[in-house]
Amino acid sequence: MKQALIGSAAVHVVLTAALFVVRAGQTVLVPGPDVVEVALVDPSLEAIAAPAAPAPTPPAETPAPVEEDGVKIEKAKKKKPEPETPSPVRPAEPEKPAPKPPTEASHVVLPYANVGGGMRGQVAVDESNFEFAYYLQRVRSMIAGNWTAPSGVPGGMRVEVYFRIARDGSLTSPRVETSSGNAYFDQSAVRAVLVTGHLPPLPMGWNGSDLGVHFGFEYTGP
Repeated sequence: MKQALIGSAAVHVVLTAALFVVRAGQTVLVPGPDVVEVALVDPSLEAIAAPAAPAPTPPAETPAPVEEDGVKIEKAKKKKPEPETPSPVRPAEPEKPAPKPPTEASHVVLPYANVGGGMRGQVAVDESNFEFAYYLQRVRSMIAGNWTAPSGVPGGMRVEVYFRIARDGSLTSPRVETSSGNAYFDQSAVRAVLVTGHLPPLPMGWNGSDLGVHFGFEYTGP
């Protein structure tokens, strides 16, 4: 019986091998196109040949300026221009009239003339109707006789002294009316009036109580 089992097993093995041989020899047809092209590609080579599309780069943000100590600098805001306030307009001051020269306010009776001693004298009065020239000639002669120009004074220097003659001929309030620019020269002219002190009384035909006189001293040189 043991031999029968062994023989049966051997038969089964032979039949099984025969089936495998028969199946391997059969050709299986698959319906489809006549020619199929197949390309064998290495996956690693495909990854290298097809580069990946670059990802879109986000726009770069401009960094805000930062001071050294890390404090963010803010942009200065533009200020709106303030409306200008018009300044008050001052009214124009009226021009002051220029003082008139003594010769325009006075009446010249005796113009400049040589009186000796390197001196020339002129006599003018406040009253235009004073026509007593002989009296003023006496006044000029007396005052010129008491005047001496200081030493070292150049020729052409001139000063005008104003004083008043009272009815009795006394001289009052002598002062420099137009300066020569030289204090010594001006003082010498005022001193000549003070030294004279008294003149003849005013003419009887003159009705005024006193007379204002503008006496001009001019030094012509030695």
